[in-house]
Amino acid sequence: MLSQLQQDISHTWKSIMIVGPWLDAYFVEKVIDSLNPLDIEVRFLVRIDGEGVVDSKTLSALNLARENIENFQARSLLKLHSKAILLDSDVFYLGSANWYWYSLHESLELTVTGKTCILPRLIEELGVYWDQATPLSTREMKEYHDLEPISTEIHPPNTHSTGD
Repeated sequence: MLSQLQQDISHTWKSIMIVGPWLDAYFVEKVIDSLNPLDIEVRFLVRIDGEGVVDSKTLSALNLARENIENFQARSLLKLHSKAILLDSDVFYLGSANWYWYSLHESLELTVTGKTCILPRLIEELGVYWDQATPLSTREMKEYHDLEPISTEIHPPNTHSTGD
């Protein structure tokens, strides 16, 4: 799935939206390496829990994206569990896979891909998520530089409060 996603990203010319509770730097590096050109709009929507906490691995991954993608945006949404990627509002990836190393290489995950015309409400639903989400600032990410992949089945408890 990852090699197909990278190929699809390399053919993307306008925008990418990545939705998932957790990310790691491994996955974000794969996205960055696949971008052509680098000025494509890339939006990340990640999970913030009821305590105002975003995982530190996710913040590190977002910081890596912020440092390497010209047109980068990130937001957080309370208790987000969805996993989806939207490429140019034309191609989607949707399923159980989280966007980190272990989930992409070791877990038994199901991810379907196709043209958005077969799921006509997907773009609208992801837009609603985005509109409901809270922007993450550079200040909330810039101190995080953990580039080690998430390599365990259980998501690590490393967290950071982004509440004011």
